[in-house]
Amino acid sequence: MKIIKNYRNIDESDRGSVIAIGNFDGIHNGHKALISNIAELSKTMGKKTGICTFNPHPKNFFANGPAINQITSQELKYEILEKLGIDILYEIEFNHELSRMSPDEFFNNILIDGLGVSHVTVGSDFKFGHKRSGNSSYLRMQCEASGISFQSIEKQTDSNSQIYSSSSIRDFISQGDIVNATTFLGYYWYIKGLVIKGQNKGTDMGFPTVNLRLNKSINLAHGIYATNIYFNGQKYGSASYFGTRPTFNGDEEFLETYIFDFNDDLYGKSVRVEFIDFIRGDMKFSDNIELAKQMEIDCGNVLNKLQNYDKNLSLLEI
Repeated sequence: MKIIKNYRNIDESDRGSVIAIGNFDGIHNGHKALISNIAELSKTMGKKTGICTFNPHPKNFFANGPAINQITSQELKYEILEKLGIDILYEIEFNHELSRMSPDEFFNNILIDGLGVSHVTVGSDFKFGHKRSGNSSYLRMQCEASGISFQSIEKQTDSNSQIYSSSSIRDFISQGDIVNATTFLGYYWYIKGLVIKGQNKGTDMGFPTVNLRLNKSINLAHGIYATNIYFNGQKYGSASYFGTRPTFNGDEEFLETYIFDFNDDLYGKSVRVEFIDFIRGDMKFSDNIELAKQMEIDCGNVLNKLQNYDKNLSLLEI
């Protein structure tokens, strides 16, 4: 997948794509309906598939308070879109200039003069332009007037008529509800990071862990998770803890992952941790002995979960 971050002076070979427009945080089942739409159209039209998205997220650009929590880092967004077969990602910088563009300016400056699009697909609730003054109906009118095909996709829902949305997935992750997060995403949520030095608390108790700092924009519930960890082209079952280690009076959040049947040093290595299910919330124990006993129980529960998970929902399965 080619990533283009400047919509001006794009090579002619990278213009004329069939595109979907949106923020695509998490790339969930609703987003995948748009992606499937442009994938089918690209075959019949003989064009490349493209995603037009924005960085930073517009809500973060305008936020006066804390930024919204990310589901997926930019790096993993690239990775997932490529796995889904996207040819070009047009990542438009959301800045003051863009925030002031009228719907007409956005359409003409970016979609026509910049990307030279051959087709546009958006969600039915899509808003664009200064103060979100443009909508999907207006964009349809502009496209049709310019001889560009257009499609609006209605909101997608699960079997319980719950709308797939990034905000719901953020809530699920913040509550440790990995099962519903997986249902909405259509795949197991995962993160990527570099292994850092820890304090060897787990090693001292017979559970050596690899330690990661999560991006501060990720709001994950504290507790124990059934996970898989991937590195060097291999997958290993693992039990992961995220929290501040209250038993040791910690105050900084870490992701600590105990890898079953593995003892090598991974310090400085890049790993991906895939979340299969939530096991329990965080707890403070009276001493190391009580904590070690609970860790034995947790590992047993994790192994049970890992024996029965749906490998077809993994984007990382090797």
